[in-house]
Amino acid sequence: MYKDLMVPITAAPGDSDAVNAGITLAAAFDAHLRVVEIVNVPTPIGDPWALSPDVAVAEVYNRLHAQGEANAARLRSRLEKESVSSEVELMECFFTEPERMLAHRAHYVDLAIVAGSVGDAEATAKQAYFGGLLLQSGRPVLVIPPRCKTLLPPKRIVMAWRPTREAARAVHDALPFLRLADQVDVLVVNAAIGEMHHGEQPGADIATHLARHGVKVNVVLRDAKTRPTSSIVLEHARETLAHMIVVGGYGHSRFREWAMGGVTRELLSSAPIPVLYSH
Repeated sequence: MYKDLMVPITAAPGDSDAVNAGITLAAAFDAHLRVVEIVNVPTPIGDPWALSPDVAVAEVYNRLHAQGEANAARLRSRLEKESVSSEVELMECFFTEPERMLAHRAHYVDLAIVAGSVGDAEATAKQAYFGGLLLQSGRPVLVIPPRCKTLLPPKRIVMAWRPTREAARAVHDALPFLRLADQVDVLVVNAAIGEMHHGEQPGADIATHLARHGVKVNVVLRDAKTRPTSSIVLEHARETLAHMIVVGGYGHSRFREWAMGGVTRELLSSAPIPVLYSH
C-alpha cells in the first residue's frame, strides 16, 4: 500500500494535474502527500563587464527564493482545503542538479508523481526530472498527462509484460493499484516461446503470480509485426478504455531510448492516460 507520495513541481503545464492526482491518491490510500517546490540556483558564468559573481548570485538567489516562497504559499493554501495529510517543501538547489536532490527525497516515499507533456516529444525528451527520478530513486514514477481526467485509482489497467528486471519491478511496484482494479490485462507483445523467454504459455506465469496476490488478471497476446510495441500498448489501452498503463522503464540504455526511440520515450510523449514506470 502506498503511504507516502511525492509530487515535484517541475514548471510543466501539467503540474496542477499532477498535484490533483496526488491529492486523489492520498485520499484513496490514506497516504501522506509531499509537494516539492524547486528553487534551482544556476551556476554563475563569469563576465568581466558584469557585477561581481557574489553580488550577481545573491540577486538571482533572492529573486528565485522569493518566487519559490510565493509558489509554496499558494500550494499550502490549496492543500489546506483538502482532507489529506500533506506538506509543501521548498527545495533549494545550490549548484546541484535538482533531479539528483529529488531522487534523494524520493528514497523516502512509495511513489513519485510527475507531470507529463503529451504531444511534445522534445520537451519530454529533455525532462530530466523524470529520468533522474526513475533511474536514481529506486521508486516507481507515475506520469500524469496534462488535462488528464481518468479515474484514479484505476479500475482498468494494461500491464505491458516481458520477462525482464524492469517489468518485474513494475509489476510489484504497481501492486497497490493492481489489487484494486476490476480488470488487469497482462499484454504480451511478440511473445517468444522458451524457458528463458516467455515460457511455454506466454503470460501464464506472471498471471498466476498476480492471481495469488488477488489481482483479477487476463492475458492478452499481440503480434506487433512491423509496428512499434508502444503503438500496440496504446491501441490496446484505447480499445479497453483503460485508466492506466504499467510498464518497465528504460529496458534499453537511456541513450538508446532517447536517440533511437523506445517504449519509454514513446509512451511519455503519446500516452493520454497515466503511466506507471519502474526501473
